[in-house]
Amino acid sequence: MRNLASRALLSSALILLVQQVGAETDMERSNRILKEVTERVVNQYRAPAPRLDNMPQPAVKASPADMAEQFRQSPIAKQPPVAPELMVFVSFSMPRENLLRIVEQSERTGARLIFRGFTGDKLTDMSKRIADLLGSHRVEAVVHPPAFTQFKVNQVPALVISQSDAGNQLDNGCAQAERYVKVTGDVSQDYALDYIERTSPKWSTVAATFNSKLQRSRN
Repeated sequence: MRNLASRALLSSALILLVQQVGAETDMERSNRILKEVTERVVNQYRAPAPRLDNMPQPAVKASPADMAEQFRQSPIAKQPPVAPELMVFVSFSMPRENLLRIVEQSERTGARLIFRGFTGDKLTDMSKRIADLLGSHRVEAVVHPPAFTQFKVNQVPALVISQSDAGNQLDNGCAQAERYVKVTGDVSQDYALDYIERTSPKWSTVAATFNSKLQRSRN
């Protein structure tokens, strides 16, 4: 009788243990359901890997020579001609107030300042003087002695409008006469441009374009 009671008690204990092991807490059940739902959503929206054999293929395979010819004929490969350039030849021997007026006008017209050579003992001395002259004005200034020969500038200031390829078409180191126009004298840029517009039909449109920049900046 004692053995039967012991076996019954042992069986009840095993059943209870199994029930406890197999049972889920509310937290465990919630985590399991959330995990299953997440996996289903991910699997539903996961895009299949693309098949390369289904990708569109070119109808004709071009040879490298054909591609090179197409690029040569493409409008991208053809660069538009560079616009004429406006330059003002100057020197630090000029009065400072005249140089400052030229700097202010050059910022509006886009003219480049051309110096013949260096002043001072070092390149840094010239750089400092140019930087002091320009201040906060957005003007390009370069030291370029050959340009004085190229455009036959013997006196400063001088205003020059040149074709973009004037440097490629030289005659004894000088640009060909039809490639540029020049006004020499200590006059304002609007006066020089107006003079070119009135007296040089070939350059009148270009001069008027530069002059209009000055006029717009005054309004």
